[in-house]
Amino acid sequence: MSEIDKQSLLDLYALTFKEDNYPPVAGKILGLFYISNPKYFTFEELMEEVGASKSAISKALKLLLERGDVNFTILKGSKRRRHFYLDTEGIVDSLQRLVDAYTMQTELLQETLTIRNEENEEMNLFITNLIKFNNEVLTYIDQKLKEHF
Repeated sequence: MSEIDKQSLLDLYALTFKEDNYPPVAGKILGLFYISNPKYFTFEELMEEVGASKSAISKALKLLLERGDVNFTILKGSKRRRHFYLDTEGIVDSLQRLVDAYTMQTELLQETLTIRNEENEEMNLFITNLIKFNNEVLTYIDQKLKEHF
């Protein structure tokens, strides 16, 4: 893959992950893991491949580690250097937490309907439709999570 193609892809990953509130460098790091064959990258390799400063990589890695998207290991004979990798189990766990959060929100909306009066029918209808939508989407996503992971 040419360097131009690689950087263009990383820029697209940055834009895509921005929609999930990731900073551009974090999106590029995730993109690098997806488009690269090597499983592990050192901190210095991430700086070079992504083309970002030490502080930007450090900040992005901290976020990715907190979110469970990336993890690290110390490989045998690597002189205690951390080797970062895409944590696929962590990503699946994040997806499940997202489903759980939307499930709790939907339950809260259901409870909310029990305390609302008929004064604002438009809002009541919106909440009712949102509950139906959430339940359908959550059922589908939960099914697909179990099917694929």
